[in-house]
Amino acid sequence: MTAKAAPLNPLALATAAITLAACATTPSPAQAGPETAPAMARFGASLETIRPMLDAACDTLTIRDLPLEEMPVAQTSHIQADCTGLDHAGAPREAEFVFADDALAFVWVLTEAEEAGELRAALEAAHGAPSHDLPPATAFTQANLALRYDTPELLYYGAHIEPMYQGWFDQMASQFAD
Repeated sequence: MTAKAAPLNPLALATAAITLAACATTPSPAQAGPETAPAMARFGASLETIRPMLDAACDTLTIRDLPLEEMPVAQTSHIQADCTGLDHAGAPREAEFVFADDALAFVWVLTEAEEAGELRAALEAAHGAPSHDLPPATAFTQANLALRYDTPELLYYGAHIEPMYQGWFDQMASQFAD
């Protein structure tokens, strides 16, 4: 006796095809480019909140208390989480997650000098023209990020410290205009 196959449901097939197509075109966090901060960069969140995500994403994680006077926006604490092996913008990287008063303020992700042109092109494609195009850095303040050249790295920062970085980039622009 041969079992008879059930008829194919066209609606189920269409739903499955759409779901598979969406999964194939949605980048995983490992495929994310430089145009967005690392997935665990929840600006304003505490170290306690972000720590499990950092533990999962980093090969090694070192937490350091830093001098309060080195962080202009901090009143009570300045903590940095140093991460190695973070998969970001196509490569394993070193990153620094910096907390002011136990709120994630900014993230530095180290890059290589020879990547600068490719990284800048990706940032411009995603965010348009830079707000500040300076020798030490190209800033996209409209997206709360910058590409630094003097120390090759990407900077991502939270909305709560936008004014500090806007002032910093404006000050640099006036220095280079002179």
